Amino acid sequence: MKWYLTFIAALALHSPAAAQEGDLAPLIDAMGGGDCADGDLTCVTMMMPRNHFANDPDVSLPITFAVSLATEPSKGTLIYVVGGPGGSGLQVADGYLAAMDESLVAQMNIVFFDQRGVGPDHGFSCLDAQVALDTAEMSVANPDAAIAIAQTYVTDCIAQIEDKALLAYLGTDQAIRDIEAFRQAIGAPKVWVYGESYGTQFAQEYATAFPDAISGVIVDGTVDLNLSFAQFYRSYTAASENILARVLAECDVIPACRDDMQGSATDAYDRLAARIDTGPVAVDFPLAAGGTEQRFLTAAMLENNAFYALYGPSGRAAFLRSLAAAERGDLLPMMRLGYATFTMNSETQEGVFDPGYSPAGYYAINCADYAEAEGDPAATALAIMAEAAEYAKTNPRLLRTYFSERLVCALWPHRGAVQRPEPFAGGDYPTLVLNSDTDPITPAAQAYAVFDNVRNGHMVLMQGGPHVILGLGLACPDRIVSNLVLGGVAPDAPLQLCEQEFLEGYVPLTLTDPMASADPLAVARAVETELLEYPELTDWDAEGSVSVACDHGGSVTETAAPASYDYVFAACALWPGLVVDGTGTEVLLDEGADGITLALRASGAHSGDLTYRHNYTTEAVSLSGTYDGKAVATPRPAP
Repeated sequence: MKWYLTFIAALALHSPAAAQEGDLAPLIDAMGGGDCADGDLTCVTMMMPRNHFANDPDVSLPITFAVSLATEPSKGTLIYVVGGPGGSGLQVADGYLAAMDESLVAQMNIVFFDQRGVGPDHGFSCLDAQVALDTAEMSVANPDAAIAIAQTYVTDCIAQIEDKALLAYLGTDQAIRDIEAFRQAIGAPKVWVYGESYGTQFAQEYATAFPDAISGVIVDGTVDLNLSFAQFYRSYTAASENILARVLAECDVIPACRDDMQGSATDAYDRLAARIDTGPVAVDFPLAAGGTEQRFLTAAMLENNAFYALYGPSGRAAFLRSLAAAERGDLLPMMRLGYATFTMNSETQEGVFDPGYSPAGYYAINCADYAEAEGDPAATALAIMAEAAEYAKTNPRLLRTYFSERLVCALWPHRGAVQRPEPFAGGDYPTLVLNSDTDPITPAAQAYAVFDNVRNGHMVLMQGGPHVILGLGLACPDRIVSNLVLGGVAPDAPLQLCEQEFLEGYVPLTLTDPMASADPLAVARAVETELLEYPELTDWDAEGSVSVACDHGGSVTETAAPASYDYVFAACALWPGLVVDGTGTEVLLDEGADGITLALRASGAHSGDLTYRHNYTTEAVSLSGTYDGKAVATPRPAP
């Protein structure tokens, strides 16, 4: 520990003084900063001790920081800690900055980073092992099999990791010292720390260890560090069950959702879950190259779809749409959503590498921070499954979320301490707690626990909102945060409420009545709708081209052009009996020309050639062409 203090003191001693308070540009330049490989920020890499608690300066680890320099006279530095653990700050920096309040970006130096265990230099992926774990059937009815699946993941993942020795040094207690070393290197200014999700854990630990470094703390999607591992999972699983019940009930009061569901969404979910509980359900999954392949809708897929849908208003609506399709006998939307949830290629069923997330880093960091119990890992795993069996009596729908990750950490080779830290106390600086009352993973109860214990604390609660509420373009909480950070203006009251739509943008199923396909405008609008509802297209990385099989045959291919997204429909049957060929172009330039134009040739139950235009700026649609042997134009609705 004495060596570590000497290390950061030396950094401060050899760091040039800032030209003015908060001006990082000359400091980052002197540290060897340059353009980031991706994005528009300035990056600098520092060599950190692999073990901050050992006197071994020859064993080091590169940590890269991406800095958004203030474009106006700077009012300080904000360290942005992303979620996960396993999320890459460098990959999301540009997108996050674009979503922030403009004044905050202009007047603050904002620092992102990839913590140890994350990113291209030392991130852990274990992609194949992760897919196998996520898709495996794990049940409290067969605890030995569930434990074996978790053990297989741990064994296979560890075998894929080249630098196994690093696993011992990935805990948050190490990572916070990387940030402190960076702060010392830039002249040791006081900093604001914003943490989202797991980042709230990081922010609390950093502020507790280095209180003199802090100008203020903002935690968003807040973890209560005082909870044990089991208590944390019990907290969020119970909250998730309640939120899922609310999502299902909400469908019943939305006319389009209720009509699509043809009854109670709660009953529809329970019927599907009961059906899958007897065994995976076979589905003929269409392939872009033609033909179908037998796949299986599993309990793991349904439960993961339901759980991750709870993270935000639009995801909740998308899940209900897939559930409505399943209730009508069409399981393809639920399967497509499942592949997206698992980050899998729906054609190959292989995992898709995501440079913004290190899935094995999630476990390597999480398991290093917590432990279930001391002693025999196998005994701990059995105890977890026994708890889960008891828990299932009152929380049956999302049970997997309660035990699967705990099993992995029980069997992980490097586990943290059983003893939890004291509740975060805050300090002389302000602490702002942000949360949603419908957050499934860091429920409001945890945020309240932190808020109730901190000095100089304020809280903003978003009613009906998502997990993590800053950067949604809403004045509450964005302006509250900016006013506090930039002007020192405290919120109006210790606790304030915001509100957002709990379930946003339910998109009705298209052409569920075969008679509706006789309306050419309804067909054209339905084609546009389905382009936005296939996860393979909406989640695509927009590089090159992607081809997706249409539900009932044929395919649609999307290509990224310099100023547009171009579509080609090849015998694409989005609905039974109606085939579409043709092209489409979508322009998204934030100009008057923004919109989508489709040139479609229909065949099968109906035939014709249609040109459809949806202008995103004016929100107007128009139609021309022929259909079923008649000339068609934009209709003239009348009473």
